[in-house]
Amino acid sequence: MRAGQPGAAPDLITRLDEAAQACAAMLLAAAGARRLPAPDWLEAARSGGQLRRPLAWRNTLVRTPSLRRAHVEFFSIPGEIGVLHVCIFPALDHALPIFGFDVVAGRSKATGCFLDLSPSVTAATPMIDAWGARAAAAVAGMGTARALPAWASMFSPHVLALRPGSPDEVAEGLRFGTATLAALLAETTPPAAEPQEMRAAQLRYIAAQRRNDRTRGMLVGCVGAGMADAFIERCLFPAPPRVTKITVRRPPPLHTRGTMARRAQVAA
Repeated sequence: MRAGQPGAAPDLITRLDEAAQACAAMLLAAAGARRLPAPDWLEAARSGGQLRRPLAWRNTLVRTPSLRRAHVEFFSIPGEIGVLHVCIFPALDHALPIFGFDVVAGRSKATGCFLDLSPSVTAATPMIDAWGARAAAAVAGMGTARALPAWASMFSPHVLALRPGSPDEVAEGLRFGTATLAALLAETTPPAAEPQEMRAAQLRYIAAQRRNDRTRGMLVGCVGAGMADAFIERCLFPAPPRVTKITVRRPPPLHTRGTMARRAQVAA
């Protein structure tokens, strides 16, 4: 029985595509949001002769006043596998967690649903723990737990790493993931963060994610090693900007001001 006929199993790849569009729309509708320029990686692979498989590949980048970089990706080998990826890094001076949401599925079966508000700075911990309590209450309807790889040590203790067993569990994972995104977008006035500390936390997260061999392996099989590495470093998990310290010019000590004034009079 084909998808689209009565009684047919829902096409989960299509659901992930729709969820990616919904996440991108939520981010773009946030107060002060603006779309960031993003290369067309699919066209670059096609025009450069690096495309090895038919692909659907879309990347949306967004910035808001409190979120430094939000990336929504939909990647699919049509008819075989679809990937929804959302990763959001807070502004370096905003005490928010790092948001990560990934769902991987074929047309009728999902292999993974991963969701976390990952640690950044201490002031973001209450939000992470409050979300963890909600996640613990919701997890029963989203699938069975699956083990995390060794590189995934940067996640919070509340991370959801699940294997959905039915389309309904996939739908519940997508619902809870988008609800978590909505809650993050509602945090428009978080506590202040020390930028160097936040940057260090984001670098730790990025370094861990870049060790994910499965992501790289799929990309290499579709667009070759050179483009896979470039995409991971420039679009998927690029390093945050360096923090520039501003040196404030201080007035001279009070006991020297009279001397400076006399010298100015002499010079005149």
